[in-house]
Amino acid sequence: GKFPLIDDGRNIVLLSDVAKDKWSILYFGYASCPDVCPTDLATLNQTLGLMEEANKLQVVFVSVDPKRDVGNLNAFVGRFNTGFIGLSAEEEVLAAMTKSLGVYHEVEKTKQRALTENHSQHKSMKMTMKKNVNYLINHTASYLLLNPNLELIGLLTNPHRAPKMAKALDLIIETLD
Repeated sequence: GKFPLIDDGRNIVLLSDVAKDKWSILYFGYASCPDVCPTDLATLNQTLGLMEEANKLQVVFVSVDPKRDVGNLNAFVGRFNTGFIGLSAEEEVLAAMTKSLGVYHEVEKTKQRALTENHSQHKSMKMTMKKNVNYLINHTASYLLLNPNLELIGLLTNPHRAPKMAKALDLIIETLD
């Protein structure tokens, strides 16, 4: 919870400020991701809709592309659920945070135009910057479940199925809360 995240106004926000003694799900991604991130966020919204303990859970989307996403974070996550919170962080903070949580994310610059995208693993994404240099952001498509003390309790990995996740999350929260 000690990592200084930033909101759309570039204000410093701590995870403890937004989690507010709730359980939280962290999802790392980026707003310009064409289909996987939106699918995963829609699935999270469905999952909350099926949960009995949904009021004890806060979804936090953390963008790994602050240069492009800060300013549009809440608009992006709000399309899926107005209760979702969108944050990002400076590169060094993201690196430290993802490392401490065991999440993998790195940026690779590449000149290749045609990049094979393996969406089942969500390992690589193709994005075009203004200079026409494509770059990939590799990251783990997992939901990270943190308890109210912001300790990592579990990873929900692909494939993400809302009914199963809802049951699992309810069970974990009821058992450990």
